Amino acid sequence: MSDQNQWSGGIVLFAGGTDWAQLGRSGGGKSKPDPQQELERQERYPNLLEPHRLKALLDVKVAFIAAGSAAAHCIVGDINGVCYTWGRNERGQLGHGDLLQRNIPTVVAGLQGKAVVKACGGKHHTVVVTKDEESYSFGLNTQGQLGIGSIKKSKNAPEDLQLAPIKALVEGAANVSCGVDFTAWLTKDGKVLTAGNPQYGQLGHGTNHEYNAKDTSIKIMYEPQPTPKVIASLSGVKQVACGHTHTITLDDTGAAYTWGNGNYGKLGHKVQQDEMSPRQIESFKGRIQVLPDQVCAAGGTSTFCVATGPQLYSWGKLKVSGDNTTHPMPVEDLSGWNLRSLSCGPGTFAVAADRSVITWGAASNGELGYGPNGKKSSARPGKCDALEDTFTHQVACGVGFTLFLTELTDKLSKSPVFEPSVATEEAKAVAEDEAGAGTSKGGEAAAGAKRKGATAAGGGRGKKAK
Repeated sequence: MSDQNQWSGGIVLFAGGTDWAQLGRSGGGKSKPDPQQELERQERYPNLLEPHRLKALLDVKVAFIAAGSAAAHCIVGDINGVCYTWGRNERGQLGHGDLLQRNIPTVVAGLQGKAVVKACGGKHHTVVVTKDEESYSFGLNTQGQLGIGSIKKSKNAPEDLQLAPIKALVEGAANVSCGVDFTAWLTKDGKVLTAGNPQYGQLGHGTNHEYNAKDTSIKIMYEPQPTPKVIASLSGVKQVACGHTHTITLDDTGAAYTWGNGNYGKLGHKVQQDEMSPRQIESFKGRIQVLPDQVCAAGGTSTFCVATGPQLYSWGKLKVSGDNTTHPMPVEDLSGWNLRSLSCGPGTFAVAADRSVITWGAASNGELGYGPNGKKSSARPGKCDALEDTFTHQVACGVGFTLFLTELTDKLSKSPVFEPSVATEEAKAVAEDEAGAGTSKGGEAAAGAKRKGATAAGGGRGKKAK
């Protein structure tokens, strides 16, 4: 990560699904879709099996890319701080003042003049950080995940939707990460603030805010937290990363802390239990310590960081059919690589290292970028050949897609260019049965209700990169 300070902007490439209304969803219907309609839909919204440049961004010099393990939308910032979003927009998570789906990168007018430098997406919300250390958020706020201090409720509008950017109650913001329906901010002085759904302890304040909503029966609910609150037990934090329902931080002493939902062992404490407060990972207490200036990431059921070596470690559930790992284990396939950027989707993983991009996991839309003749899914890390021998500054995974931020080379100038047939449209209604965006399949139960056991969200350990 040592070369990030010299980054002066580059180009964006995209691999994966372009059918934003369908990504990560099984459809939820019992009847089979009409084959002809399905064929027409696939032609209109193709899966891009190899990295494509996006026509709308061909002349834009990009400073950063962002998505999120539960996000079916994309965020990009150019070198002038102009913010673009596109993708699913059913709850206003694109920040354009409406619920229309954007199929092409579109400038967020409400952020013009704000110089956006960091961003992240949740399942239905987006949070950005500006050069002036302010934070703005937009989208669904039913769990208080926007961090604006309140949640609007009314009979006519059961959901609190903020369709345009609104200022979050955070000062000195340096970075941000989003889970399904909660947010964690990192401040310039190493503090972490959280807001949103506390159901699994993912806010780190020692409680899940559980209460019984019925006087004569049992209906367990979890009181949302709309005001960002400092986690008092943490200091000197250098990095924060949120998975669907859990969080990891790395501090300046070489310690790693995790908390939140503990299923699949993704907290790394050798047990599968929730943690309501940050708990230090024992594996990194002795001879092996985390390297706080190196990469870390969290996904639907897994967690990663770099420790003494440097060596990448992972824990949780990384394979659809594999066992859980309840404590950090070295990712041997990536030993010896200089890791620059690491990102997790619900069950896919991407790394920018040296002059290669390495991807793996349980993919279904071509988001690994292996090309039309490559594997759609891979249990072991493998190189993305289209980006080989290219400096890739950053990778960003979402639900069914991967973004790549690279230098412009002669090779990449010849990359295929994608332009959707329709730029803006009203999204077709799709049943809320999402395998990759943090609901009953591949994540945890919906916020607010008593949770049930979750099924596995896939991942992969992948083909050894050579």
